[in-house]
Amino acid sequence: MIQSFLHAFTPQGVLVFLLIITVLVAAHEYGHYLFAKIFGMGVEEFAIGFGRNPLWTYRRKSYRLWISRDQIVEPYSESSASGMPGETTRRTITPVVIETPEGRYIEETTDFTIRPWPLGGFVRIKGMMPESDGSEVRIPGGFYSKDPWKRFVVLLAGPVFSVLAGVIMLIGLYSTAGTLKNNLDPVLGFIQKDSPASAAGLKVGDRIVSINGDPISSFYQMIGHVQNAAGQKLTFLYIRDGKQLSTVVIPQAISQLSPVRDKNLDFTNEFSNQAKVGIGPQQHMARLSIGAAIAESMQTPGRAVSMIVGLFKQPKMLKNAVGGPLTMLEATSDAASGGIGDIIGTAALLSISVGIFNLLPVPPLDGGQMAIALAEMFRRGRRLSMRVQNTVAAAGMALVLTLVVVVLFIDFQRIGGEKDQMFKPTPPQTAQAK
Repeated sequence: MIQSFLHAFTPQGVLVFLLIITVLVAAHEYGHYLFAKIFGMGVEEFAIGFGRNPLWTYRRKSYRLWISRDQIVEPYSESSASGMPGETTRRTITPVVIETPEGRYIEETTDFTIRPWPLGGFVRIKGMMPESDGSEVRIPGGFYSKDPWKRFVVLLAGPVFSVLAGVIMLIGLYSTAGTLKNNLDPVLGFIQKDSPASAAGLKVGDRIVSINGDPISSFYQMIGHVQNAAGQKLTFLYIRDGKQLSTVVIPQAISQLSPVRDKNLDFTNEFSNQAKVGIGPQQHMARLSIGAAIAESMQTPGRAVSMIVGLFKQPKMLKNAVGGPLTMLEATSDAASGGIGDIIGTAALLSISVGIFNLLPVPPLDGGQMAIALAEMFRRGRRLSMRVQNTVAAAGMALVLTLVVVVLFIDFQRIGGEKDQMFKPTPPQTAQAK
């Protein structure tokens, strides 16, 4: 356990992990930033990382917020994120109005920064913190000065850009390096150590001809014979080096649920108790055409959503299908040792997972704030009371903190145990062998 834990914290693994997190955060926050600008919201800072003070302000971009001729612009007090999670600062701002023949505007600046803690980031939009007196709706170019549907789109853009970034990475990966495809023939591509198949003398490359006298023409047929035969003697007839041999294999009962394979040997979102003998199919790398790569990549978000729905149906699988920082670090360490293709695949699936996770209707996630904006749309733009907002925010924060504790607990349980495959771009040869 300790050895696996230390392996996850190799300098190479940590560096890859931080690089992936930076790319993921940049894609997500750029979605918020882009649509905030499209809808005329002022953006004060685009930050990668957290921390009270930026380490580096690598760019300052000036912009203009146009205001109407009759709009009265007065000094205002604004609460905003300090750069520390859950912490806010308050300041008084006196806008400077510039008159031009083309109209009136306020000139402001967006700071693009790097902050000390590289485990997240944020886009600080003007007037994004609710005020007790409701003054946030009067801030020129402020988040809450815009219609609820515009706020909804700005919030949605972050998760959408996370998913799009992941899909684009997968398209590039599948159309260049390719993706692992299963060989559907009944040929053994993997034998698990100390498994029933290993004890019976089966080897990689053996072609199974029959099981208990029933002809076998595909690997999927083998799965059908094995998965419900725990403790039973199965006579495997197989061919090795041109010779026909036989052996007896006794499938082992597995207490934990495992994903069910379909006829193409891909894992589905269904889970069941299946007996195993410790074998896996042969696999090969297949480069996809651009069209096929796009089609394959576009299916990934849907599969992720289906997996989440499946977890609600079978919560027992939660500990095997979710992961926190330690699981992600371990996954990126494995990816770093596997090469650039594994790194890109891992980053892509993490990006898609982050996007979908942020759509959960729980404050302070984007989905929670989107739910508030949606409620205000039904209220024809009227803001929810501070009491309701504070109650929703407190309940959401409690749920998120509970989730964090649960995920960290699962992380520490998993370290040194069976590797989680949820972040792999394709099932590896050793995963979920039958």
